[in-house]
Amino acid sequence: MAGYRMIAGGMVVMALFSGAAAAQRPGFGERLRELRAARQQASADVDGATRQTLTFAGRERSYALLDGHKGGTPAPLVIVLHGGGGNGSTMLPRWADKARSEGLVVAAPDGVGRMQGMGTWNAGGCCGEAMTSGLDDVAFVNAVVDDITRKGGIDTRRIYVAGFSNGGMLTHRFAIAHGDRIAAAAVVSGAMFGDEKPAATPVPMLIMHGRKDNVVGYDGGMSPTSFVARAQSAPFLPVERTVAFWRDADGCRAAPAVTTGGDVTSARSSGCSGGSEVLFYSLASAGHGWPGDTRSRGMLGNDPYTQINATEVIWDFFKVHRR
Repeated sequence: MAGYRMIAGGMVVMALFSGAAAAQRPGFGERLRELRAARQQASADVDGATRQTLTFAGRERSYALLDGHKGGTPAPLVIVLHGGGGNGSTMLPRWADKARSEGLVVAAPDGVGRMQGMGTWNAGGCCGEAMTSGLDDVAFVNAVVDDITRKGGIDTRRIYVAGFSNGGMLTHRFAIAHGDRIAAAAVVSGAMFGDEKPAATPVPMLIMHGRKDNVVGYDGGMSPTSFVARAQSAPFLPVERTVAFWRDADGCRAAPAVTTGGDVTSARSSGCSGGSEVLFYSLASAGHGWPGDTRSRGMLGNDPYTQINATEVIWDFFKVHRR
């Protein structure tokens, strides 16, 4: 990925809420232009990635696609959803190596925003242009799955969805609505809002969250970051209430098996309905970022978190589940 400098973290969210951020941070416009330039070249830096388009709800929408399939048997499909202020090309590099080594087809849809390449998702209580416009992003992600699967070569029993931050919020809503279509889901630094409907079917779910997240706070409520809080229409649920939602939805009755290794605590609820399970990772010193992604600083200056690699952990979870 030579020549690509991924600019993530604070700039991503500041771009999402540019008016408030510009008033708070000097030099914002200059850094914003750098961010946009980096994102425009992002797809080219993932060898073999293409940009696909489709018409949805009367507008042209797009997604980045990386086909790591080696031929032969149908391939697993992993849908990855970027955080607020990002686009598919900011999410795809986190999965490029895994796509090639495991023969995955990875699709990274683009959210909608006022500035090109800086999109958001309508996840109910957040975020930005997508939320205020009332876009049906759950249906859009479903349309992306349709667009890819109708072309053939996909194992429809092995479709997975993973999301970060605002994309994680949408992942929750997609899994609730379309759990019968996916084999498992994963959310990193995302949240729920408490207005979600009951899940239509049990879904194996992995949730990963840093206890020092300063954007989507571990204990819920309005964001600790002021300009993000001003963009919320509802408070975040505490992370542990979100985990409880999925344990209940999946019919998990036994106490979770808890393992602690240094900074990382995992709690696995297994033997749930229909072979589902809930795996929760609490990261004691992690902030708001994608664990294991060392190419950029984390949210609002947090150092990259390297004690666990989210992509590796999520794929290990996904690959044992089939619908």
